[in-house]
Amino acid sequence: MRIDFYVLQSSSVEERLHFAVRLVEKAWLQNCSAVVLTADGTTADALDALLWRFKPESFIPHSRTDATAPVFIGTDAGLLPLRELLINLGPSLPAEVERFQRLAEIVIQTPEVLEPTRFRYGRYREMGYQVNTHKLAT
Repeated sequence: MRIDFYVLQSSSVEERLHFAVRLVEKAWLQNCSAVVLTADGTTADALDALLWRFKPESFIPHSRTDATAPVFIGTDAGLLPLRELLINLGPSLPAEVERFQRLAEIVIQTPEVLEPTRFRYGRYREMGYQVNTHKLAT
């Protein structure tokens, strides 16, 4: 499994969601299925709305309720459908993380995001995974 941490220099939740949508779009264009784990229903709703309006000229098939959709948005780390890519916007380590081929963590500069992602970074390394870090300018 490939694990990538994308470290944004921003503290903006909106920028984090926009980056997640760009990753979803990239996956979709490469015929890669994805699941996005969010912390709560409010974040899932915001991501869902953003996917609808991100690029009006294109459509990325996604759903919060249909587990067969190419892109699934979920809030329960224990009940995620199998996809090639997991984008983790949630606060915890996803259950059965080894089921996915790729995992992306999107980090912003807020304590409520930094602390749990630092923990997960360490856990992934303890589990024997190579973790790649990409520091991105905003």
